[in-house]
Amino acid sequence: MHAYNGTSTTLTTGAPPSDLYDYPNFAFSDSKGEALAPVQAALFGKKRYAKDRIHWMFPPDKDERVVQVLAWIQKMSYNLGTYGLHRFLQSRERGALIVNAAYRSPSSPNEPSFDWLTFDELQATMDKTIQTSAAFYDPSIQVIVFVFLPSKSGNSVAMWRRKIRVPNNTRLSLQPEINMAMAGLRKEMDYHIHVDEYVSLLQPCRYISYT
Repeated sequence: MHAYNGTSTTLTTGAPPSDLYDYPNFAFSDSKGEALAPVQAALFGKKRYAKDRIHWMFPPDKDERVVQVLAWIQKMSYNLGTYGLHRFLQSRERGALIVNAAYRSPSSPNEPSFDWLTFDELQATMDKTIQTSAAFYDPSIQVIVFVFLPSKSGNSVAMWRRKIRVPNNTRLSLQPEINMAMAGLRKEMDYHIHVDEYVSLLQPCRYISYT
């Protein structure tokens, strides 16, 4: 009940909630896949290697849209940690929030719109960093957030990652629900990292499947 309540309400303040029952009223704009639609080839395309579609080394301060989104995430980290925990409890699976820095929902033009993708959905990117980030973290303590900026063609993206802490009082108030969700998760060895090109066996990487 805690996980599903209030997921359509937009949050506009960074102040922490004062009461446990305020938590279900805190939510963020959900793009419902619209922010990801223009970059399907960049994120999940099979015609090019992941390293040619998803780029991690670009400095974030070269585009004002990225600067604004990252600053907004930092400012709203308290409530975003709560929101990410609720999304985990909804899906009952490890995953990550992902946001398109170039997209704004018509209903929420003043804030980023997020999508929640589970590990199995992120696995389709064939990107090692994305997969390991979503596979090997504690969802009761952290929320993984990916921010990306599409190229003009939409065939590639620049990507950045942030890790947000779940507020202690949120975790304590939802501990029974968290325990149930964590108990149902697969073991770490069952999270297989799919890559689309050969990786040297001398490189340290856990549970890699080569496709």
